[in-house]
Amino acid sequence: MLKAIVMDFDGVIIDTESEWYYIYRDWLKKDYGYDLKIEDYLVCVGANNKKLFAFLKEDLGEHVDGEGIEPLLTEEYIKRTASLPPMRGVIPLIREAKEKGLKLAVATSATIKKPRFHLERLGVLDAFDVFSTADLCENVKPAPDLFLKAAELLGCSVQECLAVEDSGNGLLSAKRAHMPCLIVPNPITRYDQFQDYYQMADSLEEVVLDEIIQDFQNRN
Repeated sequence: MLKAIVMDFDGVIIDTESEWYYIYRDWLKKDYGYDLKIEDYLVCVGANNKKLFAFLKEDLGEHVDGEGIEPLLTEEYIKRTASLPPMRGVIPLIREAKEKGLKLAVATSATIKKPRFHLERLGVLDAFDVFSTADLCENVKPAPDLFLKAAELLGCSVQECLAVEDSGNGLLSAKRAHMPCLIVPNPITRYDQFQDYYQMADSLEEVVLDEIIQDFQNRN
């Protein structure tokens, strides 16, 4: 049976992924005359920017100073995302899950500071029982560690949890943890290639939680 929902943060709860893409795109165009394609940016979505910097150095050369510019880019990111609205349907889904007695977790490749700040700002921080973050797991997505840690902290088996993800790296992480995964692409990750997911929806507004709960019961 379904006991918990384990949600990614970036791109699932608020659309930070689009802002990061625009920031990297504008920096690379200004400093290097380079056009960053969304398809190339997807290498780091759901994971971390190390993959993006490695890709850029392969494509542009070792002179690309991603690490050096990162503090300035992060400052710009904080400005742009400080008041972002929640993704469509996410707040009602969080509240419905709690009303139905489900546990909630965040599993993110970021550190805990960011999701805590935004969830408090959105008024739903107390709805989440546990946080599985880069503070706890050395290996982030697409490794399975974050989802495995979330299940452990929740006191549930992975089969009793539903992962909610927006990216290919996130889906791969959930699959490696053997956790069923609901995919909800955002404007950036809709260009990703998704395979072998539990369900897909254009937004969380479309998700019928009662049907998912019943399906999990039928699986047992």
